[in-house]
Amino acid sequence: MDTQRDMEETQDSPGAAGAEEPMCSAWTSTARERVSEARRELINRIGEASLKAVLDGLQQEISGSPAVIGMWERNEVLQQHHVTQDQVRCLVDMLRNKGNSACQRFLSHLGEVDPALCEDLYDPNLSFSCHFAGPGSTVNSASTTPKQKADQQPVVLKLKEWIVSQYKTVQEYNDLPGQDVLLTDRYTQLLIIEKHRKLEEREKEMRTSGAGFFGARQKEYKSITVDQLFKPNDRGDVSKAVILQGNSGHGKSFTAQKIILDWASGSLYQDRFELVLHLSCKEFNLLYKEGEQSSVLDLVNVDEKYIPLVQKKLKESPQKVLLLIDGFDELQFNIKELRKSPVKDLSTPSPVDAIVGALLKGSILSECHLLVTTRPTASDKLNKLLKRPVRCTEILGFSEEGVHDYFKMFCKDEKFKEEALGSVKENETLYTSCFIPVICWIVCTVFREHMQKHIEVANALETTTSIFVHFVKILLEHHCRGLKQPVPLLRSLGQLAERGIQKQQVLFDKASVEGTVSDLTSVPFLCKFLLKETVEKKEMFSFMHLSFQEFFAALHYTSYEDQENVKKMLELVEQQEDRTHLLPVIQFLFGLSKVKVMQDLKDIGLTSNLSLEAKEWIVKRIENNSEKDAKMLFTLHCLYELHEDKFVRTAMAVWDKVKFDSIPLTRADCWVLLYCLQCCPTIPSLTLSECNITPDKLRMLQPALRKCQKLGLAVDNLSDADVRDLVSAMGEGKTLSDLSVLNSSLSDESVQQILTAVSKQKSVGNVLLTVKTITLVTAECLLNFMKSTPAEEFVIVGLPGGSNGDGSLCSCLIVKRLEEHLMLGVANYGDTTSPESEPSGLALGVILPETTYTLLLEEFTCRFQQLRHLVENSPEYDKHVDGLMAYPSSVPDLKWVGLEAACLTEAWAIRIISLINTPHLERVEFNADITDERMEEETGLLLEEGIHLLQEAQIPPGRSIKLTGLRCRKSKDRCRRWRDRKLSCNRYVEIEIPAVKKKEVLKKWKKKWKKKCCVLL
Repeated sequence: MDTQRDMEETQDSPGAAGAEEPMCSAWTSTARERVSEARRELINRIGEASLKAVLDGLQQEISGSPAVIGMWERNEVLQQHHVTQDQVRCLVDMLRNKGNSACQRFLSHLGEVDPALCEDLYDPNLSFSCHFAGPGSTVNSASTTPKQKADQQPVVLKLKEWIVSQYKTVQEYNDLPGQDVLLTDRYTQLLIIEKHRKLEEREKEMRTSGAGFFGARQKEYKSITVDQLFKPNDRGDVSKAVILQGNSGHGKSFTAQKIILDWASGSLYQDRFELVLHLSCKEFNLLYKEGEQSSVLDLVNVDEKYIPLVQKKLKESPQKVLLLIDGFDELQFNIKELRKSPVKDLSTPSPVDAIVGALLKGSILSECHLLVTTRPTASDKLNKLLKRPVRCTEILGFSEEGVHDYFKMFCKDEKFKEEALGSVKENETLYTSCFIPVICWIVCTVFREHMQKHIEVANALETTTSIFVHFVKILLEHHCRGLKQPVPLLRSLGQLAERGIQKQQVLFDKASVEGTVSDLTSVPFLCKFLLKETVEKKEMFSFMHLSFQEFFAALHYTSYEDQENVKKMLELVEQQEDRTHLLPVIQFLFGLSKVKVMQDLKDIGLTSNLSLEAKEWIVKRIENNSEKDAKMLFTLHCLYELHEDKFVRTAMAVWDKVKFDSIPLTRADCWVLLYCLQCCPTIPSLTLSECNITPDKLRMLQPALRKCQKLGLAVDNLSDADVRDLVSAMGEGKTLSDLSVLNSSLSDESVQQILTAVSKQKSVGNVLLTVKTITLVTAECLLNFMKSTPAEEFVIVGLPGGSNGDGSLCSCLIVKRLEEHLMLGVANYGDTTSPESEPSGLALGVILPETTYTLLLEEFTCRFQQLRHLVENSPEYDKHVDGLMAYPSSVPDLKWVGLEAACLTEAWAIRIISLINTPHLERVEFNADITDERMEEETGLLLEEGIHLLQEAQIPPGRSIKLTGLRCRKSKDRCRRWRDRKLSCNRYVEIEIPAVKKKEVLKKWKKKWKKKCCVLL
């Protein structure tokens, strides 16, 4: 229990004095609780001699308290000859963590070396004063009586209450007068590191994006918290000054405000600082301009009635005061090294610059602790001014967890938060940029405004360019000290960025930056860092991330009156495939040509005349690259950034079809696609094949899908609850060239719903569904559909594992139309989980007239179901396979049989010979192949005895057999085992018996359906 906070809470309540004594008059029975209650007094009063004596005693009692001795031996802090209060604090805290026995041993030795201290600790009055002396108080009991301490406390509490009232709220960038939000509703833990990053680390981080960006940060950097800023370092020293540096918009001032608020609220630095004071460099500038002299007390941001208390604390216990100086880089004056009239005391008026210099150097209030926030561009100058020892830390913005926490805090509605964050994560450029708190705020604000207008989250996100322009405007307005002409700065930054992009350079030395940007101290968009080179240090610069460099490079092109350089750059990208690093710049170029963005640019003095060149280039690109998926997707992103509906409609009209095949589309890609398609009155043809279209993306694209005249669609991970969205997206009366429902576990009811919707289309191509279990009902759905709908091909694949185990007839059903015939395929996938085991599984395909296959399908599926319960190559298995192979011979007008099994054995050769003698049968094709439940395909062996038996057989005229698989080339001791199939002696062969080439129906069939099935699971 924090007794300090307990007493603060009782101060203003009636009868508080009566409640004080019971809290402090007695100690609890355990030694750890004794140490906890007396913690402040121990820290204040244990001297060097007594501490050393206690530690010596602990060292002599190794057998009695090994935990404490191990702690002592490991902790270098406590082995220093000079004992400080921070070292005592460290020891006491470790003892409390070690438990009751360690604390008891400590108290025992303390009683031997300092009996008076232990007696005082049992004194209720002194214990009472201990609780009221303030966190980590150093007031000596001999000079300050308990009554004096208690009399001071109400004033401290009132000061804290005043600080809470002043600092608990913040105004956001778009707030009107009187509007504010609670700081606790906005502040999110920031990534603060205590290391100087290497050149390679910075460059690698700048070039990564999305989850990779945040993942690298989490791996490389260990974040510290603000309560660790004043802990002892490796040498046992506690820093007198801490630099908290960070780039513009990264949260330095928010962090400073949160520190003083948390202290006043009782949750931070309670045992370390009795007073935390805030000093603003912006206010220093105002005083300096007026030319008035001020005192140290004048600069402190507290109500006038608390000045006496502040003065008393600064005089009597300065080592317990933290001065928080916010915004050193914003100072508009130079701090003089020497002055004829140095600052003498707290109340004597002096020049402002002299006071600030004296505080930083420690020539006044040398025992006070300092925490100074600054941009990295001024950190080197600050480091030279500060008193020692100094700790340097850097705010890197949000970690990935921090971004998530900020969205959660900003978007109170959980569902909305998940949708908004999910949408942002799919846009890698935007998601990476959210490590900057101000970008995160802009994005969340955009989403919230759209939510309040009841606009779908999927349509809420502005273009990436518009977010970046908002960012520039905010930094120029709120983070550029006294910058009256932003246009020259932005153009010089653009020039630097463009030069770096052309050279694929993300880090710049000081000389190259100074040759372009004049005043580096006022630039909020560049990061500065120091690099050690042998015996020297070198200043280096970079943009906040590569995406910001790409944006400024695009901004550079808007400043050209003559757009020839833009045309050259666009032509260069079109002519050379290796210029992909310029594509993000071009995308930003289109975004800067958006009408609303152009207006925002005018607000800061910039103009954009790129619209005509950009439009001409994109139309030409569409005409020349209409069939290339990757180029098509980039083109759509450019059109989306332009966001000009009429032009997009004209540009899209050039394409008679939009097709994406095997290119995973992110949510951001789907927004782009939806926008561009909705600009079109009709959509002639759209194909999305193997593009990772999940249910949420399907719902997003529904408006566009319904408008398509011809549609090919593959959807992943569809549940029964999502089937309604699929049916709605298909609509009616269109040409459905392809429908694949992949990685899904549909029930028979869902299959029926989909087939009903498919049957309402004008024409149907291929249909592929994955189901929980293939039952007789599933097979009947397939039959009825093929009778009523002229689909080209219908495939049903059952999911592997438990749901597709005992209850499933087979692993796969396929029906394909071949003129007046149908091809029927049934497959049972094998188990090849063990590399040593022989694989199992069987696939059988037949071609027969459409009028015959109904009874055959039911019979085949039932016979295949029996195989699923038998062990491969067992007598029972062979018996059922023999019966299955004998059945087709009784089917009239059978034209073709295709088989797949692991190996061509003698038994399989006998079955093939029996089949080839079936009346009307023209061809048997055997493929030594097996597909396991993971849909992984492996080619098997054609064993020599099987080949020989077939070659010696009497094949009726006009009939043929084809064998495909691996054949061992050795003359003797040929490979027979499945695991030997990858040896170099095996080669892939195709054998015709007799040697007459026939139409390879099985190969075509197998290639087509396996291409689809291999991505199912």
